[in-house]
Amino acid sequence: MPSPSSRGYTSFPSSADLFYFCTTSSTSEEDLNIHYAPPSKSSLKIGVLIFGNEQIQMMDLAVVDLLAKIGRNGLTRLNAPAAAQDQAVDELDIRYVNESGEGSFAITSGARMPVTNSFDDAPQFDILVIPGSFSASELPVSATAFLTTQSASPGMTAVFCVSSGILRLAQSGVLYQKRATGPPSLLRTLRQRYPDTIWQNMPWTRHDHLWSSTSAISALDMVAAWMREYFWDRRDAVQFGLTAAGIAPLDEDDE
Repeated sequence: MPSPSSRGYTSFPSSADLFYFCTTSSTSEEDLNIHYAPPSKSSLKIGVLIFGNEQIQMMDLAVVDLLAKIGRNGLTRLNAPAAAQDQAVDELDIRYVNESGEGSFAITSGARMPVTNSFDDAPQFDILVIPGSFSASELPVSATAFLTTQSASPGMTAVFCVSSGILRLAQSGVLYQKRATGPPSLLRTLRQRYPDTIWQNMPWTRHDHLWSSTSAISALDMVAAWMREYFWDRRDAVQFGLTAAGIAPLDEDDE
């Protein structure tokens, strides 16, 4: 059974901590070492980063669809119960961003998706999704600047790297002395090229707001873990959305 810390969930206090909380005479948050999670945002800007003219695997974009399921439109289309709809995120603004902000990008199934923004005119996002890449070419300076600026912003809630998308984040320098993972076929190369990153052989991992996965499938579990943690105050909406997507409840995962 995975431990709570390995799955990214908030851990419960130990028996010793509970004893201290109940017996200390101080009620200050600093002395009690209590940290409250703030309420989740009712509106989120999500950026999907596209580099060059590379094809994107449709499966890598499934995490975007999973995030959309907690939005008001998504829950309404799914005929969610009233309790879930009452907790829906009011607005999910999803943008597809590349260097020029023009044209469209190819998906492996033969479809194409329109680009909505360039690196220059994109807003500050709450969430970044970096899908996998079939290319190991170096990032242009504009892409590196965009990634470093966005990921370092206090408003950035999560950066999700899907499979080989982790290469792009590593190239930007954002992963210096951070924990990360990637496709098993790339881990050896990643360790050699970026020895200052703490590479882990796990289905997915996180370091603060930086999340990475080995595949498009494990990325769904990764994003589900983030949703359960971040949307702690929208539990009914999250549970309904994840169930509709086929994500097993936690009690089934842990059996």
